[in-house]
Amino acid sequence: MRNRKEFRIILIATFFMMMAGFLSAETGAGNSVVTGTQATPTEPEELEILRKAFSDITFTATYDKTLKDWQIKVTFKVGSKKSETFYWCESRMLPEKELKNKSLYLSIFEDYPYGEELQDPSTYTQAQIEEFRYAGSSSTRKNEPYPATFLLDFIYSSSSRKTVEEHISKVKFLGHSVTVNDRVVKPLAAVEKRLLELKKTNKTVADFLDKDLDHLEGYNWREISDVDRKSFHSTAIAIDFLPPKLNRHMYWRWTKDQKGEKWMLVPLSSRWMPPYDMINVFEEEGFIWGGKWLVWDNMHFEYRPELLEYHRWKNQKSE
Repeated sequence: MRNRKEFRIILIATFFMMMAGFLSAETGAGNSVVTGTQATPTEPEELEILRKAFSDITFTATYDKTLKDWQIKVTFKVGSKKSETFYWCESRMLPEKELKNKSLYLSIFEDYPYGEELQDPSTYTQAQIEEFRYAGSSSTRKNEPYPATFLLDFIYSSSSRKTVEEHISKVKFLGHSVTVNDRVVKPLAAVEKRLLELKKTNKTVADFLDKDLDHLEGYNWREISDVDRKSFHSTAIAIDFLPPKLNRHMYWRWTKDQKGEKWMLVPLSSRWMPPYDMINVFEEEGFIWGGKWLVWDNMHFEYRPELLEYHRWKNQKSE
């Protein structure tokens, strides 16, 4: 009788252990859910970043058991019915044919200090100076992995010169003509409206727009000279602000040609740059400013709402 009781106790205990495991999986505990007898990883949470950044596009995720990765179907909700399929590939968003080359590509997200004012170069540590030098060295620039732009090329129809030029428009912006991608026209108009209103009460912004701005440069199908890859001006989502005279430091490479390896130590007061209030308006409307890159480009704004959403997501996770 004692053996039967022991067997019954073991059987009951085993049943409750199995139920506990089943309920845990069903409620999403851990990083997988149970489908039949196999565990499937949960959808990458960073996909929500893309959904917020591009609200007119759907991102449908299906797990590919053969490739053991998430297959992401990207489709426009209205207008164009075209769609494209990418693989998550550790947030690279690559077409299947490029999976074998994944080590050549960076994540579609990049770390970027949004909303922070620039640090005074006189306070840089030696480690920071070396970081600038490394980022600006010819070997680093030529050998670093490429940004994975396949998703953006789909969204902005910029995989070729022919296709992107079917989706660009010349618009008036702050009294100047500039050619941009059709998807950038609306956010650019929102920036203009806010800047013109700000100009009424902000003398620094008014002086910059009236005296320090000569013309704008937008779409230009070209490569970045020292890295042999396509510029975002080719995608038509970038705009350069040019002054009447190039008498101040505004682009790291031009400064390096003059100052050598101490290019990063040029004081902020000696650099040409838009006012912070103007930069903030651009960022709030989805544009990043190149002046915050290690290899700074103070004339450059670029429409990258996904990077702004990524920054907010990182901040929320660290709170």
